[in-house]
Amino acid sequence: MVKRCILVKYVLPAVWAALLVLAGCNSPLGSYQAGDYDATPQYGTIAKESMAYEGPQRNPVIMIHGFLGAKLKIKETGAPVWGKFYGMESRNLTPELLRGLSCKMVYGKPLDEIEDSTGPDGVLDRVEVKVLGMTFHLDAYDGLRQKLVDGGYILRYRDLPQGKHFYTLFDYYYDWRYDLAWNAAQLHAFILRKRAYMQKEYERCYGLKDYDVQFDLIGHSMGGLLSRYYMMYGDQDLPADGSLPVLDWRGSRYVDKAVIVATPNAGYLDTFWEMVNGLRLQEGAPLYPPGVIGTFHTYYQMMPPLYTRSVVYADDPKGAPVDLFDPAVWRKYRWGLADPEQDEYYQMLLPDVKSKEERFKIALDHLEKCLKRAEQFVRAMNVRKEPPSDVAMVLFAGDAFQTRRQAFIDRETGKIVKVTYEPGDGKVLSTSARCDLREGQPWHPFISSPIRWTSVMYLPAAHMGITESPVFVDNLLYFLLVTPTRAQEGQIK
Repeated sequence: MVKRCILVKYVLPAVWAALLVLAGCNSPLGSYQAGDYDATPQYGTIAKESMAYEGPQRNPVIMIHGFLGAKLKIKETGAPVWGKFYGMESRNLTPELLRGLSCKMVYGKPLDEIEDSTGPDGVLDRVEVKVLGMTFHLDAYDGLRQKLVDGGYILRYRDLPQGKHFYTLFDYYYDWRYDLAWNAAQLHAFILRKRAYMQKEYERCYGLKDYDVQFDLIGHSMGGLLSRYYMMYGDQDLPADGSLPVLDWRGSRYVDKAVIVATPNAGYLDTFWEMVNGLRLQEGAPLYPPGVIGTFHTYYQMMPPLYTRSVVYADDPKGAPVDLFDPAVWRKYRWGLADPEQDEYYQMLLPDVKSKEERFKIALDHLEKCLKRAEQFVRAMNVRKEPPSDVAMVLFAGDAFQTRRQAFIDRETGKIVKVTYEPGDGKVLSTSARCDLREGQPWHPFISSPIRWTSVMYLPAAHMGITESPVFVDNLLYFLLVTPTRAQEGQIK
């Protein structure tokens, strides 16, 4: 009798409560147990008013693409070398195309003094692929741009909507092959031009003369590195003597908020992997050889720092790191441009150089210059100094896909004998995105990073998929439209 009373009094009510909770997914909306999930955000009256607002309290946005994210063309002829992909066989990689795609190599000449016949031709908004006579278009940055337009930003190069008076969304496209410090100087000139445009419009519409226009930056992948370098150093170049530029946050004078998306803030292993093995965009696509992609300056600037121990010797129980920025290591193991077997491509890239020895000498010289600049760039990006208090920096990154973490090489041959994986977005580790200095070092409880993040958000999405995530878009618009920086708080009445 006692046992039955206990069953009725305690056990059965608990069971019914559990069943009610479990049934929550079928409960009507508004109940405490409702478990419905909808990936499509809804915007209320206040959010819609924020999206519709046009005025000086809403910062214009500059969207900065990542590696491979701009179309490239031959300057003189307009012939495309990147952005339209015809066929899937390697025979389509003609000498003319590879020569146009590679960065020019000139012996003994500084990288920033070498003129190139190829230049950027707009953001890679959609990828055009032609296979067996059929043309396919795949979204690249067009989706992100459209989501910002849906959020109320007015895209340059489109007609102004009725009732709108000026543009508030700008694409910054650049040559993603070339040195990031050099590209930061071009970004500075771009920002000054857009700032002058906004000041003119603010004076015309609101009578505000010489208004202190601030921009919000959205940098995806390598575009996040470019954004960060610009904020830290502005248009300063990396000094020729190997020292570092002055970290005075001069670029942040024009930036209120920076959204850093899927960025390899501590490098990523695929840079090394691809410069050794070549780049293949997808299964069955042509292989872009090491002798070509190894000419890109930026590949080296995105290699992981030594402290991450991303490339180690397989026979060392302590995991001694390989110094990827040492030209002697590349020559010893014949990696990338230091591989004499790449001469078939050097003949394409250097048609006027008749000697194999001379071509190889030019390639090695280019490799050493790229490695020197890259090591200097990585040091500059890891300097710890607090940014101005009125600047906000938000990180969005992926943590749901296995991503190359560590490569073990044979000490004698330099061959990669083993690769390990950890969570990331498939290209960039989650630890690299937040620039966690604990990677490769002894563990301790809290993040240690040279970057002072305002907030960090991880999403179960791949490298490009992050920008397609409704969670990303919802939080991005909230951060841009609703969350004030200290400078904006002073404008609130």
